[in-house]
Amino acid sequence: MPIEAPISELALFDLLQLISLTAKSGILSLTEKETTKTYTIYFDNGKLVYIDLTDKIREEMVKRELVDNDEVYSLEADDLIEYIVERQLMSSNTFNILYRKIAMEVIYSLFTINSGQISFKESDFSVPYSLDLGVKIENVILEAARRIDEISKMEEIIPSRDIVLEVSSDIIGMESINLDRMEWELISLIDGKRTIADLIREKGDELKVLKSLYGLIMTGIVTEKRIELNNIVKDEVAKDDEITGKLRELRKLWSKGEYEKGIEILSHLRKRHPDDTRIIYELGFYYLATGRFKRTISEWDSYLLLSENELQKEEIKENLELVMELIKKISSREVS
Repeated sequence: MPIEAPISELALFDLLQLISLTAKSGILSLTEKETTKTYTIYFDNGKLVYIDLTDKIREEMVKRELVDNDEVYSLEADDLIEYIVERQLMSSNTFNILYRKIAMEVIYSLFTINSGQISFKESDFSVPYSLDLGVKIENVILEAARRIDEISKMEEIIPSRDIVLEVSSDIIGMESINLDRMEWELISLIDGKRTIADLIREKGDELKVLKSLYGLIMTGIVTEKRIELNNIVKDEVAKDDEITGKLRELRKLWSKGEYEKGIEILSHLRKRHPDDTRIIYELGFYYLATGRFKRTISEWDSYLLLSENELQKEEIKENLELVMELIKKISSREVS
């Protein structure tokens, strides 16, 4: 009988224990809510034997420069492993080792997914190219629990994967720095733009990356990038100058009756600054001038939701009533 439930109600730990205790054979699917990505894992008599890693293998082949991006992504999932082995891009033994390494990292990462859907269905299947992992579920659960415990201890220093890091300027004054290979590789990737999630994606081993970053942060070699208040103020001033300048230009267009050109300018501004009420306010009037009443109503409804200018909101409410009356009159004329 198939099993399906939200991850919040049926944890991966619990479902794996059930599969192990009952020695089930079949296919487990786990879909992460945030990314909508689905992971498919295969079991034989209670053992974890295979996981579909098509996307990961493609990324690895491109990263190792064994095949170009267009070529590898043109292949169907079923043909990918055959292509790699038969073209001797990698020996069968080397590929098996690489596959196992990637597979276990992906499987351990699934235990950190908190929202989405999980299901299991008993089914027959065949494992391609003898990639049978043959892993005992109990060992997977124990290692996953250990990793989660380690990661939770680091969360005070690394509370989010969205943090952007930069190499500290203090590194210049440090007399001697003893780092391992992973730490040096991470320092070479930290550029003030990449997030911790980006670094994990690049290096592949989540726990190892987090442990290395934890050490680098604790020693002060790497710090969280701070957004300078001056930069925020500059950006806001630049945005305000751009909109103010365009609004001056629009007054001239309005006086000349060049409404379509005004709509074009305002629409472009709206894409760049979607929540700026000055743009929405003006756009409503320009649509009104061209007889596009539905667009007028839409813009001014947005204005009423976003604006804090109570005086202008009252003006727009009155204008909306007039537009609605005008629409009714036009409709009644068309009927008669």
